[in-house]
Amino acid sequence: MFNQSKSSKGCVNLEARLEDYLDGASDFELQRHLGECADCRAAVEDSRLAGELLRQALEPSSEPSAAFLPGVMARIREEKARAESPAAFWRPLELLASRLALTAAVLLFALSAYLVEFAPGRNVAQVPSRTEISAADLPQPPQDPVSNEEVLQSLAERSNGR
Repeated sequence: MFNQSKSSKGCVNLEARLEDYLDGASDFELQRHLGECADCRAAVEDSRLAGELLRQALEPSSEPSAAFLPGVMARIREEKARAESPAAFWRPLELLASRLALTAAVLLFALSAYLVEFAPGRNVAQVPSRTEISAADLPQPPQDPVSNEEVLQSLAERSNGR
């Protein structure tokens, strides 16, 4: 409050009595000092101004308008009607579902970002793309047997010739 570097020892001694002086107590020694010391006068004026500003801030504002009470009562009736409506049962569930969906979306986004950033690369074999099919791409039927012995041998291998 008082500038300590410029004030004399007398200013510091009178500083403790300043609050009582501002509250209206008479202090002739302090009044005489204020007449001589410009720094102390400025400090007292600053204190008075701060006190006035605080008192103005603490004063209640003007009275509410005539429409205030009917507006508040209408709002209370609306809230009561909304709370008693059948749809009021579903509101908490809707809120829960929306939060659950938002959480799932954030989690899915975070996992996707993690996989894109930190997943190991996959080695995918590059297969040349062709649009034409040749006869070598299709399975070939077995060749016709050359002799009857070959037919009998084939049947014996399959155990079908009983």
